[in-house]
Order: sequence, then C-alpha cells, then structure tokens
Amino acid sequence: MTKLLIPLSVSFLVFINNASAAEQTVILAVNNMICEACPYMVKKTLERVSGVSKVTVSFKDKTAVVVFDDAKASTNDLTSAAAKAGFPSALKSSS
Repeated sequence: MTKLLIPLSVSFLVFINNASAAEQTVILAVNNMICEACPYMVKKTLERVSGVSKVTVSFKDKTAVVVFDDAKASTNDLTSAAAKAGFPSALKSSS
C-alpha cells in the first residue's frame, strides 16, 4: 500500500505545481532603442529567456509586449536580460 501512495503523492504534487503556472503578458517600456535594428535585438534577447512564448517590439512606442510562463520566468528576468543587452527596461503594464 505504501508503495502505491508514494508515486501517487508525487504525481499529485507535480500536478499542483504545474496547475499554478500561468501565462502572463506584460508591456515593458524599453530605453536605448535608437535605430531600426534595435527592436530586432530586443526581441531576440527576450525570446532567449526561458518561458517566453511571444515577443512583439515597437520601435515607435519604445515598448515590448512579452507573453511568458510565470512559473519559468519573472518580469525581473525579462528586464535584467534586456538591460544586459543594453536596453534598460521597466514594467509599463501587465495582465
């Protein structure tokens, strides 16, 4: 009986952990985008962050819309990655 309960308990804990993960969308205000190539660099940088599923960057608005799994990444991970690439950013809004 104990041999059966342990695998079931582990499976239940894995299920609960995965169920709490959610897709989140944030808009980042991105600094230092000074040319038409910058949005490409910002997009590629943010796409490399684990958990990111979609990135749309606007040179005109100086923003990046990022969709990511909040169990794998955080807003801080996104802004840190952008800053390391030379594009300091800050959370503008989230949903």
